[in-house]
Formats: sequence, C-alpha cells, structure tokens
Amino acid sequence: MSTFKTCVRIMAAHRLYILIYLVLLSTFGLFTGMARSEDYSSQVTTATANVAVIDRDDSTISRGVKDYVESVGKVQPLEDSRQAIQDATAQNRISYILIIPAGYGKQLQQTAHEGDEPPRMDTVIGYESASGALMNVRTDSYTGQVADYLSTLTDDPARAVALAKETMNRSAPAERIAPDSTSLSHSFLVYARFSLYPLMTFAIVTISTLMTALGRRAIRSRLDSAPVSGGARNLGLLGACLVVGTVGCLWVFGLGVAVFEAGTVTTSAPLLGVVAAALGAYMLVAISIGFLMGQFGLGQNAANAVANIGGLAMSFLAGAWVPIEWLPDAVARAARLTPGYWADQAISGAYDATSMSASIIRPLLVDSGICALFAVAILSVAMAVGRTRARSSL
Repeated sequence: MSTFKTCVRIMAAHRLYILIYLVLLSTFGLFTGMARSEDYSSQVTTATANVAVIDRDDSTISRGVKDYVESVGKVQPLEDSRQAIQDATAQNRISYILIIPAGYGKQLQQTAHEGDEPPRMDTVIGYESASGALMNVRTDSYTGQVADYLSTLTDDPARAVALAKETMNRSAPAERIAPDSTSLSHSFLVYARFSLYPLMTFAIVTISTLMTALGRRAIRSRLDSAPVSGGARNLGLLGACLVVGTVGCLWVFGLGVAVFEAGTVTTSAPLLGVVAAALGAYMLVAISIGFLMGQFGLGQNAANAVANIGGLAMSFLAGAWVPIEWLPDAVARAARLTPGYWADQAISGAYDATSMSASIIRPLLVDSGICALFAVAILSVAMAVGRTRARSSL
C-alpha cells in the first residue's frame, strides 16, 4: 500500500502529462471524428459534375450528345484550345471535358448499321472526383442507345437522338436502405482509431516517468525502509501502473461513447464491448512498454521522444492514419507484427459488423487477444530486465 500511495503522489505531481497526452489529445480526436462524420439520408441523389463539351462535328448526333451531357451536368465555359483544356484540368475546375471529333456523327451511323461498337470520343476526366468518371459512363450509355436505335428502329439520326434521350431520362425510384440500428457511427470509428495514439503516448510517458522517479535514491531508500516485502512492493507498483492505464482507457472510451454513441449504448453494447476490449488490450501494450522503459531508467526527455515517435509509427502501421490497403505490400505485411494492427482490426471489424452474433464478435475478440499477447511478451522482457538490474546492483 505504501508503494501504491507513493505512485499516486508521483502521478499527481506530473499531472501536466495527463492534461497534454490524455485530455488534450483525446479532445483533438473528438474534433477529428466530428469533422469526418457521415450523415445518413434515405434520399438517393445523382452526382452532378462540372462539364464542358467541345463539338467539332456539329452534326445532329453530336448536338444530341452535347445537349444530353449539358442537361445532366453543370455547364462550364471552355475555349477550344489545348492550353485552356490543360488549365481547366490542372485547376480541377471542370470534372468532365468531352471532345466530339469531326465526322463523329457519320462514323456512329456507319458502325451502327454494321453492328460494330460506337466510335470513341476524346475525354478529359478530373482527378479529384468520381463524378467525372460517372459522367463518362452515362455518356457512353447514351451513345450506345443512339447506336442501338439507328441499327434497329430508324435511319433518322434526329429520331434516334430523341428516343435515346427519352430512354436515358427514365429513372426508377431508389431509396437507401437504413443501416442496422446496432451499427457504430463513422465518427466513433475515426475517434477510436485516432485514440490509439494518445493512449500509447500517455501510458509510456506517465509510467516511465513514474518508474524513473521510484528509482531515485531518496525514494528508493524510503520504500526499502518500509516493512513491506519485495513482492508486495512490486504488486503495488504494478497495481499503480494498471490504475494509470485503466483511468486513461476509461477516459478515452467513455468520452467517445458519451459524444458519439450515447443513444446506442443499449443496442450496440456488444460492439462497444469489442472496441473497449481492443483499446484496453492496446493500453496494456502501452503500459508494458512504459514499464520496460522505466526498467532501463530512461529520463523524461527520452520517454517523451520514444512515446511520440513510437506512438505515431505504430498508429501509422495500424492503419489509424492511412488505410492499411493503401500501404505497400511489404509495409502491410510488417504491420501484422505490431499490436496496433490487431487492435485496429478489432475496432474496424466492430464498425463493419452486420450483426452482433457470436460468430461475428468472437473473431474480433480474438484480434484483441492477440494484441494483449504483445503486452504479455513485452512485460516478460521488462520483468527479466528488472531482475537483471536488481542482481547487478547487489
């Protein structure tokens, strides 16, 4: 108990670390989650792209294509010059530029009668939005309709254009199906994944600082003089470390639930439990790393450096900053050797879960368990280092 009380006093003296690494960083995580929220709506709307059509053919068919594209897009003025097209693309001012070459109408009529594919038109698609690519698909569909009508119903280009436009304007009512009411919000997913960083930095800095303070001669001699066995003293130290980690984990998890999942606690309890298990397992890893650093007697500056650099690196490899699918194959394979990867897999799996059945929850808990095994391994190394240092000091 004497060791535990001493640890609490030391932590109270370093409460600035708690404020910076736990409170401020988790608050920043809240803002990140809010900024990347996904509002649900049952209405289905068609993406509208900024379009420009350059008609170098001026035939009945080319005018029909131009009229259709401009009717479903937002028309932007564009000069028929290479420099103007390059500027519009570089500035991302226009998502879809369609250039109809001279003779296109006659070529389309000829290929339609011969049963061949319609001739291609030149297109320039913006790089920052999928709306341009979608517009290209719709344009190809329209020209395909014109070709079909020319090959089957009529030889009149004007009638084929009118029939194609009528066909393309038909639409079936669509409505998004509401997601499972037990699913977690996207904002909570972003917040939970971001929280891997503050959990790691908070635990490493506070616990290594605590261990370093306990290793000072004045405090060590005071603890050694107390009528407490070495085993009881180690249990008190471990208990203090677990309390620090538990407080940090409860703060991060409780804050996220209170802000993002307050209305779904009862319906999403198993999924929230998976997230809590993943964050708890990752916190155990952070505690073990802090305990290991404390055994080496690293100072506060070294602890801060390792916590920030290591926390950022592990969060990156976990997929918290960048989706793991975007990483090179070699990096993605290496990420599997880090505890953050398995914690992130559990958190992401809880968000993607389609039900709360045991077959869905069990693999996610296994991922959390794998993360916890890293903590056991690191803690074993820390205990071995501690025993070695204790023998060498005799």
